This record gives sequence, C-alpha cells and structure tokens, in this order.
Amino acid sequence: MKVQELRDLIKTADRTLLEKTFVESYKQFSKHQKEEVDLLIASILEGKEKQTDVKQKTVNFEEVEKQITVFLKNAYAQNYFAPNRVIPKNQRPKWRFLVKGYIKQLEKVQTESEFYPRMVKLFTDLYHLICEACRYYYFSTDDAFRSIGWSQTELFHILVKKTFAAGYSRENIAALVLAASTGGLSMDSLHIEQQMALLSELNTADVKYMAIEEAKKLVSENIKKQSALKKYDNRRYRLDEAVNNLCDMILITYISLAEPEEGVSYYFEFCQEMDKEIVLYRALELADWMGEEDLWIDIYKYGIVKKIKPREKLVQQYGERSKGKTST
Repeated sequence: MKVQELRDLIKTADRTLLEKTFVESYKQFSKHQKEEVDLLIASILEGKEKQTDVKQKTVNFEEVEKQITVFLKNAYAQNYFAPNRVIPKNQRPKWRFLVKGYIKQLEKVQTESEFYPRMVKLFTDLYHLICEACRYYYFSTDDAFRSIGWSQTELFHILVKKTFAAGYSRENIAALVLAASTGGLSMDSLHIEQQMALLSELNTADVKYMAIEEAKKLVSENIKKQSALKKYDNRRYRLDEAVNNLCDMILITYISLAEPEEGVSYYFEFCQEMDKEIVLYRALELADWMGEEDLWIDIYKYGIVKKIKPREKLVQQYGERSKGKTST
C-alpha cells in the first residue's frame, strides 16, 4: 500500500491493534535489518527523528562492484588462506568484515535502480562463495556463515527475495532451485531449510509448476551424467546427493500444490537411495517438514504397498499417529 493509505489506516486504528501490527511488522525484519531499524525507532520515539544522510544512503555501486569482483578473485585463489604476496598476512582474517560490509552495501540498492540486476548477481556470487567456503578452505574457518554472523537460511532467503523482486523467470527459478538443493552447508543448516525458504517465495501455482519443471530437468541432467561414469567413480556420490535433494524440492512443491500423489510417485521412482526404505524415511520426513500429518500416514501406506519394510521407529510412529486419527 502507499504511505498515505497507511497513514489513513493508522488514524482510525485501535491502539491495541496498532501496537500488535507494529510488533508483527517488526518481526518480519531480519536480525541485521533490525540493527538499523532499532536506531530509527529509538530516535523517532525520543522526538529526534533521524535525518536521512544522503551520502550514507547513496551507494557508489560501480566502486562496490569493483571491490567485490577483486575480493571474489582473491578468495577463490585462496589468497585469504594460503601464503601469498597479494593479501598481507595481517589482512587475511579481515575477509569476514569485508563480506559483512559488502552485504550491507548491496542491500541498499533499490529495486528501481539501474544497477539492481548487477546487484543481484553480486549478491548471488557472494552467497555461492560462502557456501563453497563451507566445503573448501578459502578462509581460515570451517563455517564461513558463522564467521560472517549470518544464518545460511536467512541469507539465502534474502537472496531469493531480491532475485524475485525483479520478477520471476525460468532462469532465476532454476538457479535458485539448484542453489537451494546443492552446494556447501553451514554446520547448523540443511538443504531442506533453503528449499523451504525458496518455496515460501513461490507465490503462485504457475511459478511452483515452473520450479518443478526446472528441478526435473536438473534431475534428468544429473542422471545422464551418472550414466557416463564408472560404477565406483567418486563423482557419483555428489550426483546422487544432488538428485535426492532435487527430488525433495519437487515433492514439497507438489505437496504445497495439494498434489502429493504425483510428487510421491516421482519421488519413489527417481530418488537415488539404493535402499527403498531410506526413500520412504526421507519422504516421511518431508511430510513432517510440511506439517502434513495425514499425508505422512498415506506415504507410509504407499511404502507398504510397494513392499517396503519400514524400520522399527517408523512402525511405532505409524501406530501412534494412526491411533490418534482413529480416536478422533
């Protein structure tokens, strides 16, 4: 809504409801956004409304872009980790402060800016670097997300929002599906968390179907790559993992469309786990992630029809859940 429309609503609003609205709106900010908003709120409530510092709000984007490009090049060359003559030893630990600063600068670029598409590209590149730094030693840390003070899911969610703010397209949906389903992970993160964040921003059935289609294309591409590898090739593990995670994305998206049957059928056909009981276990976990109690029971029964013998823990859970349904 427009600012004037908001003001009109506030004028006639009940104070209790107004306070609730303010608090609920505040909760929508990320932890890092709250740091800046807190100062603004405090200054306004003290009657010292903060004057906008034009210089502070204006981003010299081309300069920031140049700095990030150089930073990325040095990071991938391990110049912030290994001995080299490019980055002085005492400057290498400061990479985390550089990344924090770059993120803050990029967040200031508005959607209407001519630089917005380039900003999204840089934000994406930084995110992928931090992911890879959880897998390989580009910096002196085992968890690059912790080092920069960001939750991986939170940072990815911001990336998704910024990407879609410029519009939905097959290209950006495919890129985000891949990013959510593959790549390095923070120690306290899971791919399903990134996938749930992405799913929350797929706001229409059309874009959800698009995500499913693009995920299926990626599954086919990875299975094709597998066929060209020898049986015990180490690259098979990474491809299997990618396919399984993409199948997760496909299933939860079908569930969100209220079309779980097609999603479950696809999942059991293409999930690359050798043991079908593990496929069943994974599918049941996804039903839990989606909060679908009835679907959990349906998937369990589907596994039984497929002659899959569930582990004892699942048998017990089925007994408890089905009993609860019977008693109600």
